This record gives sequence, structure tokens and C-alpha cells, in this order.
Amino acid sequence: MLADPEQSGCAFIVLLDDDADALALSRLLERTCRQQEGVPALFKVPAVRGLAFFADAALQRELDAWWSQEVPRSAHPVYLVMDADGLEEWMQGLDGTFYVGVRDAARLAVYQADRRVRPFEWTGPLDFAVALMHDHSGARGGDHIIFDRADALRIAALSGRLPLQPEAEPSAAVPRQTARPDPHRPKAPQVRSAPSSTLPQAGPLSRAVLSQTGPAPGRDEAATFQRPSGGRHRLSTAALSTVFRSRRRFRPRPDADVAHQLAGRGTTLVVIGSRKGGVGKTSFAAGIAIVAGTVLDQIGHMACIVDANIANPDAWGQMNLPAGAATVRATLAALLGNREPPPPVHAATPALACYPEVREAIEYSRTAIRRLAEHLRRRYTLIVVDMSNRLPDPTAGPEAAVAAFWLEVADVLVLPTTSARADFNGALDYLEVGDLPPTVVAYIVPSLRRLRENPATLEYVRAVRGRAESLVEVPDEANAVRLAGMEGVPVEQLSARLHLAYRELTEVIAAMPRRFHG
Repeated sequence: MLADPEQSGCAFIVLLDDDADALALSRLLERTCRQQEGVPALFKVPAVRGLAFFADAALQRELDAWWSQEVPRSAHPVYLVMDADGLEEWMQGLDGTFYVGVRDAARLAVYQADRRVRPFEWTGPLDFAVALMHDHSGARGGDHIIFDRADALRIAALSGRLPLQPEAEPSAAVPRQTARPDPHRPKAPQVRSAPSSTLPQAGPLSRAVLSQTGPAPGRDEAATFQRPSGGRHRLSTAALSTVFRSRRRFRPRPDADVAHQLAGRGTTLVVIGSRKGGVGKTSFAAGIAIVAGTVLDQIGHMACIVDANIANPDAWGQMNLPAGAATVRATLAALLGNREPPPPVHAATPALACYPEVREAIEYSRTAIRRLAEHLRRRYTLIVVDMSNRLPDPTAGPEAAVAAFWLEVADVLVLPTTSARADFNGALDYLEVGDLPPTVVAYIVPSLRRLRENPATLEYVRAVRGRAESLVEVPDEANAVRLAGMEGVPVEQLSARLHLAYRELTEVIAAMPRRFHG
């Protein structure tokens, strides 16, 4: 792909106009590329995109600064851009390769003479990934391999574009000669990735880096994909994130970095909620709390976990707490009586305090919950609250009322879901509740490929992802969860993959926007 011997990598500049589409496409490509070998690749989304990236003279200084900061001089630029009137003229004299999505097939002809341009009929953002991955996975002769062939075939099959083009066709993405800029034309913006403040906080793909959840289909398996029969089911790039679960590698940041980020937020109160049981809510609460306590211990701070499941408290088993530990009920009774609360027990790490609940239904008022939250905020940097399996509603009984009162004082909501239709609907119902804090969906990805790639599953994931601040994929480790319950140990001790997922959730929580309480 690189015609200039001094160029040692590729910078893929995503210029789709829609913010969410641009970010989703960039993350999809970034997480499936072979960074460990072949040609170094960068994936960047500037704040200014579309035709304006090339044509708006008033923005050129800003874009030049962005480019000089974000794109190495050695990188060959590859632009992903939608067709627009006059775009072909602005591309003349600019270095790089251009992938152009064309809505009107009649416009394809205007790009055919330029060998640096790869035009294609556009039906959705995924088409860019299909074209780019096809060209740079060894499917076309002459291009350096940046993506795995299996991933390229999987994307093409899911988009209904398999095969994309005959294998013998020469690659249009290989520039024959680097063009020299015309000094009388506006200079190409020298660009790099937009600051986070200039782009929306696109939930799913912008923050959630997904842990490995199972073996990737091999090359032979990918090659068996066939073009879907009948009408094409168009899938969004956001929904397709589950297809690449095996390609994503979450790399934890140093403990001290995460601890300082949590401490810099001030106290963060995280509630773990769901409409129904069976989604691993308590395991998530325990896992996040243990990870947070471990990292905060590096800087002398502490975390705590609170069992707010008043009808069926189960933090006892997850945390293996001793009999006689001070409970939420005892702590609140002391606070409301203006007495010193009993000291909490600690588990897993000295930096994690635990507040279990007694096994009897108790009503707590809004005032009582606020009083307890204030007490905990004065002592802990991260507070994790495991709530009842109810939709929050102050008028719908003790469990729903307690959930509503905790949500009022929470900074972050973690909402687990499996791939069951009832669980997806439960998560969507929860996301309809008014005035929720910033929400992270913890999606337990099914191990069965047919289920996780089912169009209905992907559509549910897209819907949930679109309503939450972020989505983190979690491996399906049902047996480890059951065994942990039987042995009375935190599930993360029995599954390295779950431990990594809880670590990722903790880092996502640390990066969530602050919620300002009135």
C-alpha cells in the first residue's frame, strides 16, 4: 500500500459526518487490526469531517494543528469519506488514499480515473469496514496485511457483501505515485484525533474495550459464510461489536493511575440494578468492589460494598463474611439515633469495607438512605451498592422504593443483562426510568456463536447500547459463578476472564461523567 519508502504505517482518517457512526467505525477497525505485526495502523476521528475537512478554509489552521499532533509524518493517510459535490476536485493534489462511499451510483464514474480512490456504493457505515478490511487483509494482491482475512470475511458476510470483488482485481487502494500538492490550492489539513471534549461521549465503542470471551472463528469457518438470501438485513456498526469479541484485548492501566482517577472524581457511588434476577448483579457488585478496593489501596484510599437487596440479601455468600458482621440495618439505626455506627468488616482486601443486610424485608425511607449515603461518602472513595431486582419506584413497595432512593443519590448505574429476550427487555425497561445517573450496561456475551450473532440479539444490543452511556462486554462464565456461590468465594477468584471484565468495568466507571446532585 505504501508507495513512499519513507512511509512506515497508515493513518486511517474517518470523516463520516455522523458523530456516532464515525466513532463506531473507528473503534471497530482499531479493535480488529493486527497491531502486533505488519504495517503500523492508526485510526483517527477529527472534529471536522466530511467535505469541510478539505474545503473549509476557515478551519484549516485548526485542522493543521490537529494533524501535526495526531498523525506521524511517516504514516500514509487513508481517508474514509462520503461522496459530496466537488469532493473529487478537492482530492486532486492531496497525498493519500481515499475510500469514498457513494449514495448515487451515477457518481461512481467521477472517481474511476483516480487510482488513489476506492469508490463503492454506500448502504451504511459498515460498508467502509467491508471495503477497507477486504483490501488490507490479503484478499487483494499487493496490499499490506493489516486485518485478518477471517475478520474481513465475517464483516463482508454480515453486511451481505461476500465476496466484495473478484480476488484477481487489482487493488485501487495502492497509490502508484505520491502526488505533490498544488501550492495554489488549499493545503490538506494535517490532522489527528479530536479531543474528547469536541466529540460526543459515544457509549458503546468509545469507552468500552472488550475482554476476550471465546475463540475466534478460524479461517475455514469464516470462509463458509454465504451471502444472506432474500432481503439484506443491515446491521449497525455498533451492534456488530460482539462479532469481534475474540479480537479485543482489554489492557488494564496501572493500579495507581486508576486509583488517582477515582480519587480525582471525589466520592463515586455506584449502584448495580436490574429489573429481574439471574443476570449476575451481585457478582458484578462484588467484583467491582474488590477491584476498586485493590487499586485504591495503592494510594491509601478505600472502597465499600453495601447490600441493598432488602428482600434477598446475598452479599454474605459472595464476600464470605463472618457471622456477626455489622449490617446496614445496624449502621442506619446508629446513625438515625445519633450514635457511632459499629465498624464494618473487611473482605478480599483491607481497603474494602462490607455492609451486609439482614435476611428480612425492611422499609427504609428516603431520609435514611440519604443519611447512610452521606456517612459512606465521608469515608470511602468508591461505594458499590447491590440493589433489589426491581424497577425503581417510590410508590411500588419497599424494594422498589429503596432502589429509587439509592438511584437519587447515585453517581453511576451499572445495569447487567444477558442475551435472553426477557433480560434485554428488562434492561430496556430500566433505561426508560427517568433521571438515571450515567449508565454502564454490562452485557454477558453468550458463548454460543449462533445466539450472539443472531440478528435479534444484535438488534437488542444496539438498542441497549444506544440508550446507555457505555457498554462493556463480559464473558459468559455461568459455571464459575455457580461454583463461587457454592464455595462462598468471590467469582473473580475462579475466573481470570471475569476478573479482567470487572477491572474493565471499574476503569469505565472511573471515566464516567460526573453527576451533579441538586
